[in-house]
Amino acid sequence: MPSGRPLGLLMAGTGMFLVSSDSLFIRIAQPSSGWTIAFMAGVWSVPVVAIAAWRTYGNQLFHEIRKHLKILCFTGLLASFSTTAFTISVTLTSVSNVVAILAAAPILAAFFARLTIREYTSRRTWKSIAGTAVGVLVIVGGSMSGGGIGGDLLALAGISGYAFNLTIWRRYPDLPRILVVLAAAIFIVIVTSIPAAPSKMDSDAFLATLAMGASFGPLARFLLASSTRYAPAAEVSLFTPIETVCASIWAWLFFSEIPTNATIIGAVVIVSAVTYGITGPASEVAPELEPHP
Repeated sequence: MPSGRPLGLLMAGTGMFLVSSDSLFIRIAQPSSGWTIAFMAGVWSVPVVAIAAWRTYGNQLFHEIRKHLKILCFTGLLASFSTTAFTISVTLTSVSNVVAILAAAPILAAFFARLTIREYTSRRTWKSIAGTAVGVLVIVGGSMSGGGIGGDLLALAGISGYAFNLTIWRRYPDLPRILVVLAAAIFIVIVTSIPAAPSKMDSDAFLATLAMGASFGPLARFLLASSTRYAPAAEVSLFTPIETVCASIWAWLFFSEIPTNATIIGAVVIVSAVTYGITGPASEVAPELEPHP
C-alpha cells in the first residue's frame, strides 16, 4: 500500500480520472442549463457526503464543523465557484477547449503555492509544468477556432479557483477533507439555486446529475482534497491533464467528437510531461513555512 508522497500522487491521479467523467455527464444532461446541472449535482451530493461525514465523526461532527468553520466556508465557496464555472463552461464551448484550459492548473497552482505559502517547487516539476504548457498550447491552437470565448473564460476562472484551493488544502493538512467536500456541495446548491430550473430537466438529465453528484463527483473531490496532505500542490495539479486526455476520449466515444491531430499530439506531450514530473524527487518546502493545521 503506497504511503506518503506516492499515496498523494495516487490519490491525485485517481481523482482526476474520476472527475473527467463530469464533462460526459454534463453533455448527457444538456440541454439543461449549466446552472441547473450544477444545482442538481449539488443536491445529490449533500446527503451522500453528509452521511459519510456523520459516519466518520459521529457525535463529534458539529464540533469539527465549528472548529474549522471559517476556512470551510471559504474553501467551500471557492470550490462551488470553480465547479459551477466548469459546469457552465462545458455547456457554452467544446469539451476539448474546456479541458485543454483546465490543464493549465499546474502553472497556477505552483504560482499560488509559491506566492502564499512559499512552497518551493523542484526544477523537475517546473520543467514538467513547462512541458504541460506546450501541450496545452498545441491543443488550444487546434481547437480555439471553434469559438465559445465565454465558455473558455469561465473554464479559466474555474481552474484558477481550483488551483488556489489546492494551496489552501496544502496549507491546512488537518482540515477534514470530507467536510471540505460537504461545504462545497452545500455552497453549490446555495449559489445556483436561484437561476436553476430543475423542473425542466428530463429523466436522462436527472440520472446524469445523480451519477455526477452522488458518486463520481464526491469521491473524486475527496481524493483530490486528501492528496494535498501528502504531496505539494504543484505536483498534485500535474495530474489535471489526465482530465484533459480522458474527457476528450469520453467525448469521442459517446458523442463522436473526434479529437483533432493537434489534440492527439498535445495529449501525448502532456502525458509525457506529467510522467516526467511525477517520477522525480518531491518538491522542497521551506522548513520554517511548512504548512500547518
